[in-house]
Amino acid sequence: MQQSYFDKFSSGWWDKEGPMKMLHSMNETRMLFIQERILNRYQKLGSISNILKKKSILDLGCGGGILSEELAYRGASIKAIDKSRKLINTAKKRAKDKSLNIDYECTDIESIYKSGLKFDIIICLEVVEHVDDLHGFLLNAYKSLKKNGLIIFSTINRSRISFLTTILIAENILKIVPKKTHDWKKYVKPEEIMESAKVHKLYIDKLRGLLPVPSLSGFNWLRIKNTKANYILSLKN
Repeated sequence: MQQSYFDKFSSGWWDKEGPMKMLHSMNETRMLFIQERILNRYQKLGSISNILKKKSILDLGCGGGILSEELAYRGASIKAIDKSRKLINTAKKRAKDKSLNIDYECTDIESIYKSGLKFDIIICLEVVEHVDDLHGFLLNAYKSLKKNGLIIFSTINRSRISFLTTILIAENILKIVPKKTHDWKKYVKPEEIMESAKVHKLYIDKLRGLLPVPSLSGFNWLRIKNTKANYILSLKN
């Protein structure tokens, strides 16, 4: 998918009732998973705030900064990257206005790997289903992870159910996601991520499905065992 597709959402990225409202609705549930897995991985360091202060974090494909801001509020120092310059500019302005310690940069994971930067924790949410070269993207991400690290992906499984829920219903019927946001052929099975990770000596930490449930305020997301549609997984080395 051309990156310019996401450029057009830069002005409304932080409108929780706008085109990115499903991303905003997912945030609380994703954050609970992220904090849980970080605490589990680095439990010897104690509290989540202490871990976040001591560990280097990369927000890979940060968009307008939804995840980065949540982590920064909890005391983390973050490197956040995205290929969309408009989204990075939006995120930078917000970080400056809110005095948040986030190092935003318009770049990609290949450039990060080639620069020699490595991170304890890499978080990549709702990104891999949009990349053209999945193998290269994952390889560069794995190689940018430090020893005893943690990498977390949230994405969409390639299944009949995901086509029904994310494209037919969400995009075309309910119109709660902008049309043509997704390409079903680019959806990624969790087994594909786990198999590619194993080659690089990363192994599954935890895998859970994510289910949107309608509520008065929009949608709440639940963690479930079924991973046929949306899912989140963590890997460790």
